[in-house]
Amino acid sequence: MRKISLLCALCIALLEAEEVDIYANDINKESNFIKANSDVLVFSNSYFISANQAIYNENSKDLELFGDVNILRNEKDRSNSCYAKLNLHTNEAYFKNFFFANSDMEVWFKSEQSTLNDDLFYGKNSIVSSCNVENPDWEIRFSEGEFDRDDNFVHLYHAKFYVKDVPVFYTPYIGFSADTSRRSGLLIPIFEINQDDGLHYEQPIYLVFDDNWDLQFNPQIRTSRGFGVYSSLRFMDSEYSSGELNFGTFLENKNYYIKENLKNRSHRGLELKYYRDNLFIDWLGLDTHLQEGLWLDLIYLNDVDYLNLGRRDYRDLTSLATSKFSYFLADENNYYAAYANYYIDTSLISNSTTLQEYPSFQYHRFLNGIFGNTFQYSFDVNFNRYYRDVGVGTSLVNFNLPITYHQKLFDDFLQFQFTEEIYSVFSDYTNATANLKNNEYLLRNTHNFSLYTELSKPYNDFYHTIYIGVDYLLVGAKSGQITPDFIQVPDDVSSFNTKMVQYFYDEKGEKKIKHRLNVSYNSETLSPLAFDNLVQYFFNDDISISNELEYSYEQDRFIKSLSYLDLKLKDFRFNFSHAYKYDAQYINSVNNIVPKYSFIAARADYNLNSNYKLISGILFDTQRAHINSWEIGYMFQRKCWNYSLTYRERIDPQLTSGGIKANSKSGVYFTFNLYPIGGIAYDFAVQENESMVGAL
Repeated sequence: MRKISLLCALCIALLEAEEVDIYANDINKESNFIKANSDVLVFSNSYFISANQAIYNENSKDLELFGDVNILRNEKDRSNSCYAKLNLHTNEAYFKNFFFANSDMEVWFKSEQSTLNDDLFYGKNSIVSSCNVENPDWEIRFSEGEFDRDDNFVHLYHAKFYVKDVPVFYTPYIGFSADTSRRSGLLIPIFEINQDDGLHYEQPIYLVFDDNWDLQFNPQIRTSRGFGVYSSLRFMDSEYSSGELNFGTFLENKNYYIKENLKNRSHRGLELKYYRDNLFIDWLGLDTHLQEGLWLDLIYLNDVDYLNLGRRDYRDLTSLATSKFSYFLADENNYYAAYANYYIDTSLISNSTTLQEYPSFQYHRFLNGIFGNTFQYSFDVNFNRYYRDVGVGTSLVNFNLPITYHQKLFDDFLQFQFTEEIYSVFSDYTNATANLKNNEYLLRNTHNFSLYTELSKPYNDFYHTIYIGVDYLLVGAKSGQITPDFIQVPDDVSSFNTKMVQYFYDEKGEKKIKHRLNVSYNSETLSPLAFDNLVQYFFNDDISISNELEYSYEQDRFIKSLSYLDLKLKDFRFNFSHAYKYDAQYINSVNNIVPKYSFIAARADYNLNSNYKLISGILFDTQRAHINSWEIGYMFQRKCWNYSLTYRERIDPQLTSGGIKANSKSGVYFTFNLYPIGGIAYDFAVQENESMVGAL
């Protein structure tokens, strides 16, 4: 042991200028060469190396390693080989039977012969994969390949894809990113086959120009319908803002255009989304305590098929395309805002009768106290202009001023609150009809008396809190009358309201039950108006159930019901929900029909094991007594790849430029993904039918 230590000390002294330490059981120095044998360890500023044998040239700084060579470089590069030669000055290296991985990469490499430096990894007769090293599920074998260490991109030539040891396909070239950073290239293509479009192929092309902006093109072809291209430009023009510009066009085949009686043969559109939270504050040198925000959501399109064909899932596919402008400026006491909404009704030939909302202005005074906070008040004033070329429009100004007095009673056991609210609205009409005045106004005030208490008490096995309150709303003086076509006018009914909210907690402080009950009465006739009841039960973190009911005595029926069950066991997940809504205030003035909605939705997923998962779901329209959609299938998940196979049926109302259609579609949906290379998705429509319908 002493001999080894002396040799190590000698070696350290000799190499101190090169900042290289070599340890071994046997070390000899011959001229400029240092030879080490048996349990060799090499340390430098960049490397930690172990090997069976090593030869170091002090002049050239070349280090040759033999046997079981393991190299750790900069705590990220890890490699193993039977032979390695590297230059400790230039970091250039040559390997035989080489395995290489990097903690920043999602893949590893094995090769017969390889070279490596600070910029590039090059290998011959190599293998790449992201699966387990021993017996990988898939691998790509290639004759030559490069890995650019600057941008973490892999280029492979004459590549063969293998599943286990079975060759699946060959490609002369394939390139992909070895990490998750943004970079230019082809994204996952979209394939779909159905009776309406024929073969639908879409190939996204992604271009990264800088850290703060990129561009994506989505050219597509539908063999039975036509072709088009959609684009998305995403950008950040400052540290306070971001935006997205979408534009696209699709040209229908002449035969399809005539057969479907479409409004337009070409469908075009332009969209802009932009957000900024520091527009003028820094530029004008304003108070840094101010808050500011700008939001733009603008759209132009010639018909709704621009949205249908562009897969714009974030927009509701209705006939009304809405452009929005919003800006606000606020401090701790005041809020200023400006708004504008512009609508394009794609179901109409002309947009002259479509009602527009611009401009709109708002001022709000946040809650403030006076007379030592005995009284509190806030203030709202709004201006709204509703305009259209043909038809009635108006300019509305409304004010709202609530003043509240609050008093604690019986040593905080009871709280009393009185609110006096003054409300006014003024309307100036344009293109007024014979039965409508040019000007209207409404002035009124209300008195609101409230008593409430909040109590809590611990018990042996649970903890209980409860809020109980009563409100009496008395309508005061009123002057004038306004037509409720452009504004929701408050009810003139004096009412008496009760509210209760209670919670139950277990001994661990976990919430178990929530119960809320609201009941309102007409204070003049003492007849009930409505009640709303909510019950939620939390058995534990994995099981919960809830129900909310709302009943209207004026309509003599339940107008809302929402129920939900969520169940999570070890490998099983199930949720069930029912939603029902009916309200006569939204009655259709054309056919005098009250809209009624009633849906049941259920979903069940089961993990068979760590790899397989069964999935299923259904959405049933109980009002129309038909299934809107259902699916059943399974997913397979491994560390380095996954796929899913699902059968789906779906019936959707769809607005097109030719009218509203009921689109019924059933088929098999298949996805396949290799991580991190990417994957494919296929939608094989077994059957697809469309029929015209009168209305949604």
